[in-house]
Amino acid sequence: MNLKKLLLLPIGLVFSVAGCAGIGPNATYYMATTSFNYNPTYTSYMVELNGYEIGSGFGGGITTVPVRLGTQTVTWKDAQTGEIHTARNSVVMSKEQLRGKKYLAAHLYPDDTIEITTSIDIPDPSEKGIKLRTEIFKTIKKSK
Repeated sequence: MNLKKLLLLPIGLVFSVAGCAGIGPNATYYMATTSFNYNPTYTSYMVELNGYEIGSGFGGGITTVPVRLGTQTVTWKDAQTGEIHTARNSVVMSKEQLRGKKYLAAHLYPDDTIEITTSIDIPDPSEKGIKLRTEIFKTIKKSK
């Protein structure tokens, strides 16, 4: 084996172990993910976090995806029209928010903003989302 390669091998191993351990700016955490759509006027599908499809169905579907530190990109489609929605706000995930957690939930609000929560146990709908959904249902009932 080439001496240069032999010297670089331990350095490469240290960096690969650091990435797996959640150390450094490119740390990746594999988490069970789901989403909650609080807009009752349509059903969301193809909810994606950084290009990976995550579970949907008001927390009913869960899948495991890699989650990196930093800014998260969330998109989803309207099941009736196929319209693609992109989160209007940015959510930045820190090591403290991800370390030791098993679940990540993307909360999709009617104004196309999102909130991302992490937890050790299966995630619940957000209080903000439940309140918004209740108000929208009341408005829909009044207009009928």
